[in-house]
Amino acid sequence: MDHRKHFYDRYTQAQSRFTSIDQARLRVQAEHKMLRPLIETHLPRDRSARILDLGCGYGAFLLMLRDSGYKNLRGVDLSPEQVQLANELGASMVEHGTLESVLSEERGVALVTMFDVIEHLTRGEAITALQAIHAALVDDGTLVMRTPNIDSRLGTVLSFGDLTHEMHLNKYSALELFASLHFSSVEILEVPPVGGGIGAQITRKLVSPFQRISSALLHVSQGISRSATISTPNMLIVARR
Repeated sequence: MDHRKHFYDRYTQAQSRFTSIDQARLRVQAEHKMLRPLIETHLPRDRSARILDLGCGYGAFLLMLRDSGYKNLRGVDLSPEQVQLANELGASMVEHGTLESVLSEERGVALVTMFDVIEHLTRGEAITALQAIHAALVDDGTLVMRTPNIDSRLGTVLSFGDLTHEMHLNKYSALELFASLHFSSVEILEVPPVGGGIGAQITRKLVSPFQRISSALLHVSQGISRSATISTPNMLIVARR
């Protein structure tokens, strides 16, 4: 059995688990609050710049861009369920397709985004996709990816929480991957946790100093440089052509 097809054909049902379109709309609003501070410094200033969102799911990021005035948007996802939901939410720029088919058509793209996508690819597929993205970008174009960080203390929750995940990355392996490619620069950044209400925010402020101390002691005791790791459950990879 093709396990990918099995899950992608019912991805909304199996992974997102929405029970209504209203619940999906609430999730989109929550994602906008998480994505905006994460991505806004990497967005093109030109609202007519071409932006391609690969593995866009139900289109939350593209809806945020549309509402911010960006006009030249395209999204693609392999899951028919996710594409249908995106269209129902008003993301008419989302289409069903593969990374390969879309990237073979695209050139002159200012920004390519892949939120929670690279981990779904095998190593060989990731290299092929990243090479094609490099070719699709303009000379000063940017690739932004969010992916689970296996080094996080709770990293396995996200990295192994989806049965279609093929790769489990940390900062070192992400740097190794991009060192083999032709991007001019790459940054691996933490993705600070957000959401959860006022209680979660207070807890983060109270706990974070102890977490930093614990992390520093752990790195020293294991002989690993703190610069070699990312502590947050997700990491952001920003690569420039």
